[in-house]
Amino acid sequence: MCTPERAYSCDKGTKSVPLGHVRISEYSEGTYPVKDLSCPFSFAVVSDTHFVRREFVDSPTRSTNPLDAETYLENVTFALAPMMDALRKVGPDFLVITGDIVEPGEEGDLTENLKAALGFFSACEIPIIYVRGNLDEVAAFDSVVRPKIGATLSTTLTCNHFSFEVDGCLFLVLDTAAWSDDQCKWVEGQLKSAQMTSRHIFVLGHHPIWPVARAFFTPYAFHNDMVGLLDTYSIDAYFCGHTHNQSIIWHRTKGLPVLQFMGAMIGLSDEPPMVLNQILSFLPEDDDLLAFWPGYLENTAPGWFMVSVKSEEVVAEWHHLNRGSEAVVAWERPGDLIDFWMMDQVPPSKLIPTDLGRIRRAFLRFCAWDGVPGMGISLNGTPVGDLPVSDGFAPTRFELPGHILRTLQKENRLRVSQVPNCESTIGNLMLEVMLPGGRYIRTPATGELFSWTDKWSTWANRKLKKLKPGEDLQSMLVFG
Repeated sequence: MCTPERAYSCDKGTKSVPLGHVRISEYSEGTYPVKDLSCPFSFAVVSDTHFVRREFVDSPTRSTNPLDAETYLENVTFALAPMMDALRKVGPDFLVITGDIVEPGEEGDLTENLKAALGFFSACEIPIIYVRGNLDEVAAFDSVVRPKIGATLSTTLTCNHFSFEVDGCLFLVLDTAAWSDDQCKWVEGQLKSAQMTSRHIFVLGHHPIWPVARAFFTPYAFHNDMVGLLDTYSIDAYFCGHTHNQSIIWHRTKGLPVLQFMGAMIGLSDEPPMVLNQILSFLPEDDDLLAFWPGYLENTAPGWFMVSVKSEEVVAEWHHLNRGSEAVVAWERPGDLIDFWMMDQVPPSKLIPTDLGRIRRAFLRFCAWDGVPGMGISLNGTPVGDLPVSDGFAPTRFELPGHILRTLQKENRLRVSQVPNCESTIGNLMLEVMLPGGRYIRTPATGELFSWTDKWSTWANRKLKKLKPGEDLQSMLVFG
């Protein structure tokens, strides 16, 4: 495993109680400026914290239902607080939070949540740079967060995309939720001037350039513009969040390959950590990727990135909240990796013929955009029920009724019936069965994206299969 050349300590605070044991109401909104740093230095990257206060959960005007609100509050207690404890011990020179800082609510709730979140995060007494996410409402972010960023950088910011330097290393912070031609031109100017003058270039935004596994889950204009820029200008790495998945991809471009580090600190799942590409099909084609760490399915494995910058070498590690470093990438120059190490993952289980008579439970997993009620499902000619309504291409798990268990085979014909005027898009169809002893076996996720709409045609995705009006979705789900 790669480790930083020197240890970093955080002796800046006066609190004697571990962060995870401090009440949120005890936090004070401190600002810790980024001091003059020189190589070696380190920074951490966290995304999608979705902070909430107890007052928000108890508010009659909250926009999430009680179960969701309580779940997000548990995220603060069991994911965010331990993360801040860990970062306080590691002591990076600064921290970047790449958007969706708080769980959204009514306008007043959002402002108060942001104030409470900044106080919560400042308790680790590490300088923090914030990136605006799509859920961070502009007015509240401008009034509450932007002044704090300016104070941390000892400057006055006039917008939410900006740059700063640390010992010849350029950091570009994007506002991907407000992407525009002007911001694109600003990024191009920054990259052009930095090619010969900057030791390293790190770009940070909320949305991924390449969504990896959650189809079309990023603004197309941002994706298209950044792909064009990175065909021409080299960067060390792009850090982002948004999908709540964990992954590292080394993506081929017409210029130098680009590293995209995508992570999320949120932990909302009752399921154990699940390897991402064992549940969802990767969207980039095989020849688009030179290497990748598959990471974990959204919400099942909270984690963050720790980056150490030495004179020439950069080392980036993904840290699981409880288990430590599980993936390490090291390089000296963009596109020239020294190391890409990852912890071995447990391979998926295989189904044998005698397992078919032992199935205790079965599930259909899928992702969808613009789901509608009334889309009937059948397996091997037996009606199952209606496909649950889903949107945002979020992973959805639907338990199949008991009478279906005895009809399952190694090869299973799935049919999803269309409804009139349907504009849905469905992918990542998968059968999952539970055997005695709690062993799960899954079919590979379907690589195709089945769609009854032209909504995504601008993406020119080779996996997108357009269905005709009135045509049902049909696929084979095969246990290996």
